Amino acid sequence: MGRINVLDAKTANAIKAGEVIERPVSVVKELFDNAIDSGATRVTVEFAGGGISLIRVSDDGCGMDREDAEKSFLIHATSKLHAIEDIYTLSTMGFRGEALASIAACSDVTLTTGIRGEKSGTKVVYEDGSLKGVYECAPCSGTVVEVRNLFKNLPARYKFLKKDSTEGMYITGLIEKFAVIAPEISIKLIKDGNVLFTTPGNGSSLDAVYSVYGKETAKALVPVNFKYEGGRVEGFTGLTSFVRGNRGLQVVFVNGRLIHSKTVSAAIDEAYKNAVMKNKFPICFLMIYCEPGTVDVNVHPQKSEVKFSSDSDIFRLVYHGIKDALAKSGEAGAVFGGIASKDEEEKDTGTQLRFDFSSTKAASRTSSSQVPSASHKLGQQQGDPAAANKLLKILSEFKPDIGALSEEPGTSVKTSSEDNGTMPSENDVFLSVTDEAPVVPAEAAPKIIEDAPENRVLTDIDRLASADFVGIIFSTYIILQNEDICFIVDQHAAHERVLYEEFMVKKKPGNPPAVEQVLTPQILTLSWEDYSFVEDNISRFEENGFELELLGDRQIAVRTVPLGKAGRQSAVFGEILTDLKREVPAKSDIWYQLIQTTACKAAVRAGDKLTEQEAMSLIAKLSVLEDPYHCAHGRPTFFTVSKKDYEKNFKRIV
Repeated sequence: MGRINVLDAKTANAIKAGEVIERPVSVVKELFDNAIDSGATRVTVEFAGGGISLIRVSDDGCGMDREDAEKSFLIHATSKLHAIEDIYTLSTMGFRGEALASIAACSDVTLTTGIRGEKSGTKVVYEDGSLKGVYECAPCSGTVVEVRNLFKNLPARYKFLKKDSTEGMYITGLIEKFAVIAPEISIKLIKDGNVLFTTPGNGSSLDAVYSVYGKETAKALVPVNFKYEGGRVEGFTGLTSFVRGNRGLQVVFVNGRLIHSKTVSAAIDEAYKNAVMKNKFPICFLMIYCEPGTVDVNVHPQKSEVKFSSDSDIFRLVYHGIKDALAKSGEAGAVFGGIASKDEEEKDTGTQLRFDFSSTKAASRTSSSQVPSASHKLGQQQGDPAAANKLLKILSEFKPDIGALSEEPGTSVKTSSEDNGTMPSENDVFLSVTDEAPVVPAEAAPKIIEDAPENRVLTDIDRLASADFVGIIFSTYIILQNEDICFIVDQHAAHERVLYEEFMVKKKPGNPPAVEQVLTPQILTLSWEDYSFVEDNISRFEENGFELELLGDRQIAVRTVPLGKAGRQSAVFGEILTDLKREVPAKSDIWYQLIQTTACKAAVRAGDKLTEQEAMSLIAKLSVLEDPYHCAHGRPTFFTVSKKDYEKNFKRIV
């Protein structure tokens, strides 16, 4: 019927290119695989413009003669397969061919190669998927493949590429990982003309880790060497004290191939269960070796995933390999306590932040400090008025915009012990109280209900704003009454919502991010992948509250952090770095999470004793919010009980 068309070679090649070459890092991976299988001892990877404008991979491997150089660009030409059975017993990465046809179909490629001792070399040039010529060149040893203008003739594929900095980050991250699995090869990475790193190529994986990831990472590793059911796992796994906020440094190779495996990830998680905090991930560089016939490497176009004949055997191999390594290092018993629940996090036995709700200014106190409070007997206010004056004087000394405490010269002032994991010591100096500053009367709270239009239906918020204070029970729940409605307000949830909306206003476009200065800039050492990304995106970090200084040699100085995160700058920086690397917009989930957490930690807690004035000022602020009904995490801030509800419960009415 004439419906089936046989595609021309150019179209067929373009389709195949789309399957194999997803982005610049795909090109680098294929060319690097070829270099490894060529027997190279030195490999140089160079890229520019995120790998879109230039990728050049050079090796000192065995090279090719003219015939093989020409054949290497043919579809399905390969040096490693002779029959279909060979697919299931692959032990190589790939050698000249296969991917070259796909790369040539979507870019301009020049291959220069030669065999040691030969009188001349060979140069093959492809443009727009077509062979432009095969030339004789000067003698050389090894191969250089230069790829330019990636996807120039495939605009549909080109438009899906990310920013140059992000594409370049992918390349850097890949070569970092290859450097660890191939320590016998000296690997040099050049980005935009600058050498990022060079590994020694002395066969030591630990030396390769040191060259790429730095001293701290290398010191945090323990060796893994374990056998199970014919399989073997080697490499390194991290101490439980050295963790990250993502799986970026959980690097797994199977028979020399970099792969992702849910089975392996699950085994790693199980091996570290109860030994690392929730949402934290240990680092590891694992090389799994198994019989070629027990693993299928052709289940994914980029061969980034594999299929094992026995997932359970691989799980046990990795699990017991890590447990064995940690036991030998003395880490087996290093187990953290259970993860605190939200309610437990709200209880703090150390130093806490106290807030004056009328001015949102913080004051520091220890858990044993006595603060004027409402009586547990409803309606009976206790406490000395002069003491309330003292508290307000303290509150007036704080600067809410930077979350820092006002202090006298020579004194150290504690803020939140939760941010730095420390408890107050006997040498800590806390602000003294004075008898000055007037008490703000409860009557100063706005009475929204009085300003309501004559015929408007009153809402719960209207009634809450004009309700009368009854008391506080359990040092947590504020009780108010308006005619026949009783309001029970969670003081922590309410204050959290107040702070959340204040912080969100500062985050709106056009407003600078809410930040605080780090007293002593923290020096962070990053991987080359992360450092390269930060260098290319430093303005985006500034938009997210980080003032950074690039120090070179993979080091940065952190000078400002998002509000409330001093003391946790390393962890928070890592979270935002991960989010930005995933191309999350500036107003991202991590920012909402940070603001939620900041508001939660800064708010008064369950058990904090409030005065009537503080409680009513909080209610006044809550009643004018955009969403006064929920805390930043979605919990209710209050609920109501009507007089009729009480009468039903006491069987006064049926």
